[in-house]
Formats: sequence, C-alpha cells, structure tokens
Amino acid sequence: MHAESVDGVEPTFLEEAPIGPDIDRVLVAEHGLPFYVDVDRPEDVPADETEQMIDLAERVLSAGGHRTGLGHHEDIRQSMAEWAPDRNEDRAADPGYWRQMMFALSPRERNFGCLEGESDERVKKAKTVLAWASDCIGADILETIEQSQFDDIEQAWRDAVAAEKERREIEAFAADPPAEYAGWSRFDATHDSVEVAYEAENHGTPVVAAVYRTTEGERVAREFTATKWARSGENPRNAQWNRPCVSNAGEGAYARLWSHLQTFDVEPRQ
Repeated sequence: MHAESVDGVEPTFLEEAPIGPDIDRVLVAEHGLPFYVDVDRPEDVPADETEQMIDLAERVLSAGGHRTGLGHHEDIRQSMAEWAPDRNEDRAADPGYWRQMMFALSPRERNFGCLEGESDERVKKAKTVLAWASDCIGADILETIEQSQFDDIEQAWRDAVAAEKERREIEAFAADPPAEYAGWSRFDATHDSVEVAYEAENHGTPVVAAVYRTTEGERVAREFTATKWARSGENPRNAQWNRPCVSNAGEGAYARLWSHLQTFDVEPRQ
C-alpha cells in the first residue's frame, strides 16, 4: 500500500499501480502507430489522480452487497457511524471530522456510488469513504475493486487507441484505395458516379461493392450482384443493390466499404 498521506487517508489499496500514467504512449507503440500520434483521453477515464481517487471511492460504495457484505446504504451508514468515533477523532483542530463527513454522505450517494458536490467536497467525501473502507472492508476485496478500476482504465485506452488506428487506416484507404484488399480486387467502373469499386466471389456468387453518389448527391456504399451491376450498364443508380455495406467502423461511406470488404470470406473473382 502507498505511503500514508498527510491526512491519514490511503489513496489506493494496491502496492503498485498495474498501469502507468503513460499508458496511452505505451499502447500507441504497441499498436504500431507513429510516436507522434496523440489519442484523446476517453470520457470514462479519470482526468487525473484526484478524479481517479473519487472514482475508486464510488466503486467501493457501488460494490456494497456484492463483495463487501454491506447490502444497503443503511448498512454502510451504520458501519460508518460505528467507525467514525474511533478514527483519529482527537484532532484538536477539527474534532469530529470523520463523523461530520459521514453525515455529509446522502443515502443516494451511499446507495448509488455517485459522490455529489463541488470538487473539493467530492474529494473530502472520497477520502472519507476510502478511510472507512481501509478499516472496515477486507484488503483482498479492496484490492480487487481497485484492480478492476485499472483494468477498465486500460481497456478504455486500448479501445481509444484501436479506434484511432482504425480511423487512420480508413483515411489512408479513402485517399488511395489499394488494388487488392481482403480478397477483393479494385476495378475501374465506367459510370462517373462511382468513386471506387471492388469485385469478388462470395460463396460462388460474383459481387461488386462500391462507393458512389446517388442522384441526390449522397455518397453511399452498397453491394450488388455482378449480374445486376452489368445489366444496369455499371450504373449503380439504376441497379438494384443487394445490401448496404455493413460496418463496425464508424460513419462514412469509405468506412463502411473498408469494413465491408473485411467482413465476408470471399474469393477473387474468376
């Protein structure tokens, strides 16, 4: 456990943080991105050590019943009420501080694990929760809760870095679509509405996937059977499309096409 802080409250329960403050830089390198790439901090990652401490306190409250044996906010209140008088309450400068802070926690805060108030008030409440938890909840349980917090933070950063890598790959794809991609072959479509088109065989059926402009000027990504594509004179505006290009890669026609080309197990068209 970290060294005792000046007000007698431990900000953490683990001996050492499993991930460092530069986790984003580590993951940028791990994903093969250039060193200069910056990834925005995910919304659900605490902004600093203070916010991380508040988040940890809220997680401790939220764990009530599942792991701590305190199944209701009244159980927590009673435990705190019994604990506060014995928690260094002989400080001449601030007698009864812990009891005062314990009463500052509303049933809603104790029950839902969401500390309310201005920043300094939330900090005081968080330190109260952590001080109480360190005295009244098993160390193994608290370590598990904090490890879960670090796991969530790391996963959020992993998702953010992966999304940034994907975004850059889509941009590169849109700027210069490769001649061959995931079994698909790019070909030169004859209609001027088509920006890029690929062909392949999907379970023996020749298909075309293309990005083009509709008559209304909307850029779309759709798949056609090669037969219907040919019958339309390679004019996707007149062809009956098979399905829209599927995507798990975000918005935009090129993102949908990029994702679509990777989704199906296709063979090069014969």
